[in-house]
Amino acid sequence: MPPSNCASWLMVKQPPVNVVDAAPYTSPSVNELVIKNKAIALNPVDIGIQKLGILLEHYPAISGCDVAGEVVEVHPSLADEYTVGDRVVGAADCLSRKDDKYCYSGFQEYVVLKLPFIAKIPKEVAYEDAAVLPLGINTAASSLFAEETLGLEVPSTDGVNVPRGKTLLVWGASSSVGACGVQMATQAGYDVVGVASKRNHDMVNGLGASMCFDQSDPTVIDDIVAYLNGKEVVGAYAAIGSDFALNAMCEILDRSGGRKFVASVIPGAEQKGTRGVEVVLNFLAVANMTNNGVGKAIWRWLTTAMQEDKIKYMPRPEVVGKGLEHIQEAIDLLAKGVSAKKIVVSI
Repeated sequence: MPPSNCASWLMVKQPPVNVVDAAPYTSPSVNELVIKNKAIALNPVDIGIQKLGILLEHYPAISGCDVAGEVVEVHPSLADEYTVGDRVVGAADCLSRKDDKYCYSGFQEYVVLKLPFIAKIPKEVAYEDAAVLPLGINTAASSLFAEETLGLEVPSTDGVNVPRGKTLLVWGASSSVGACGVQMATQAGYDVVGVASKRNHDMVNGLGASMCFDQSDPTVIDDIVAYLNGKEVVGAYAAIGSDFALNAMCEILDRSGGRKFVASVIPGAEQKGTRGVEVVLNFLAVANMTNNGVGKAIWRWLTTAMQEDKIKYMPRPEVVGKGLEHIQEAIDLLAKGVSAKKIVVSI
């Protein structure tokens, strides 16, 4: 007899609140496993799904992307890699359904996870800490390493971080997707120049950035151009959706003489390239991560990085409560705006 499941439901498109109610339990198919959720992290896309009605077409629906929990069922195809009781973190595929069920969505007690977006968590790492990573990892990886975007070399799993003598600019370095990008790029041997609020500079430098600039400094563009003088610049990663940031990166790359390419996480940004700088949205690269090899490579690296204590669980989680009934509170808190933190609900 399968366990009883419950979820935080969007009963209709753009509802004022999520509703906690029963949900079906779904067993895993090939290359899948099921976890009993222990922690859920919130993302801006969760706000967009509820408040703006984007991405999901079939209602009632379940959202949620970032989860961590204990494995309760494993498909035989994964029996050599995972066992019941394993502690894992995963990227929940809330845009997919199976047999008309939102079994892959994160805002529920039991979640079906798919390869390659699963990684084992060391026993000393809290579920709430691990849950801050998945969407940030996937978003940053699709921007940095896919052929459609910056096409950088992925970090090695052998623990050898060989400096490449090449520099990457990351604007929004203290955001979730920015922090993951800084860590993966530095682990891959790139010199990272971050841009963030001054109060978050210690955090960004602690992630591996060689230098961090204040995004509100009136001379920030000139200062970065001066710092990049003589360096081989491989492009820029726009981890936030500011028009000023995008225009600034275009000007910096134009004046720096390096590769004139910005990978952005914000829809519409590709229409705003200036000064001959190409701006590419990472959306297609995210969609292709299962097939283009980036997802497999990065989640293999993530497993190793966690086991060897070579990744920081940043931004730090702010736990707002325990139980699915706190999902709406978490969404509302995130919608008000946060800086250098990740909103998390324990389950």
